[in-house]
Amino acid sequence: MKKIFLLCFSLVCLTADIIMDVVSEQEVLPKIRITTSSLVNFDFDKVIKNDVLVSSKFEITNENNANYELNYNLNPVGNNYELSITLKGMNNEIKYNNTFTYPKSAYVFLSHKAISQMFKDLKLADLDWMNKKILITRKIAAKQSQILIADYTLNYQKIIMQGGLNLFAKWANSNQNEFYYTDYNKDILSIYKYNLLNNQKTLITQGSGMLALSDISKDGTKALITKTTEDQPEIFLLDLNTKNTKRLTMYKGIDVSARFVGSDSFAFVSDRSSYPNLYLQGLDKTNATQLVYHGKNNSAFSVYNNYIVYSSREKSGDFNLYVMATDSQYVRQLTLNGRNIFPNFSSDGKTIMFIKLLGMQSSLGILRLDENKVYHFPLKVGKISTLDW
Repeated sequence: MKKIFLLCFSLVCLTADIIMDVVSEQEVLPKIRITTSSLVNFDFDKVIKNDVLVSSKFEITNENNANYELNYNLNPVGNNYELSITLKGMNNEIKYNNTFTYPKSAYVFLSHKAISQMFKDLKLADLDWMNKKILITRKIAAKQSQILIADYTLNYQKIIMQGGLNLFAKWANSNQNEFYYTDYNKDILSIYKYNLLNNQKTLITQGSGMLALSDISKDGTKALITKTTEDQPEIFLLDLNTKNTKRLTMYKGIDVSARFVGSDSFAFVSDRSSYPNLYLQGLDKTNATQLVYHGKNNSAFSVYNNYIVYSSREKSGDFNLYVMATDSQYVRQLTLNGRNIFPNFSSDGKTIMFIKLLGMQSSLGILRLDENKVYHFPLKVGKISTLDW
């Protein structure tokens, strides 16, 4: 059994909109004061302060003796907002100055774009993950669902598909202009690719029982799908160009939710342990290897290269997050309590998004792995079915 390393998180900050957990060994961060020279837009002010805070590189303060001052000027220009930001040091010297524009309808991404670009230009951190959109499937009633796009703080939400039961939405490419989903409105289920630029959908494959696309290869040519055959859900490799499929699992039980691990393997959830657990198998192999030896429900996970973050049910009934390496004995526990589910790696593997349910509270968590910090944003999106980042 792999040794588990546990980090001790403690709750140190609670505001109306964000909770921050910090490890016991706290790094002393330079202080930054965020000011505006335009009329205060409280919603935008909250977003830009959150972006700087979540960077984990500064401590935000209102004190005049801060190490840095970030001043922004937000002005409407037609259908856009124009944002100018200036970062000054203690001696009032200008460290950074730039101007950005973005449509008013998605103003939160203006803050994400400006802050991530400033951090990139100053070589402080790569925060490009802030600019990525979240694709959410949520059930709203019996046989009714919605697919929507949100930003990482959930301040921006836009419904892009509703009416009927459409599930398992999954981004089709890194540009996030197309996504796959399964239409569950007829006896014959269908996986479609939907183009957000022209609102056209393309039929990919069909089946019955259960049908879901769970991952796309890095080159975009292959997909892993779950498809019912012989009355059991099994994993198939789908060639997206030829539409040919290859059955990968032969187990007389449940195999679902496969994701690529590198170029020649895949991880998936199976009931071979008599409960949902993670297994690893080569794309050209038939034998699967058990990956996790603790917990009694390890059914939600995400992959970045050879790392897997997964949600595991403890004896207490809590679901905690763990990150493990498939090529070593490394396992690290990331959360301590509550139900922590739907983990998703960022595109650079350094940040994990997840949903946390604790008592009567629910939130979207942003976990910064290198900095050992977790930030929670109030969950105001309804009953989530799937989440892709």
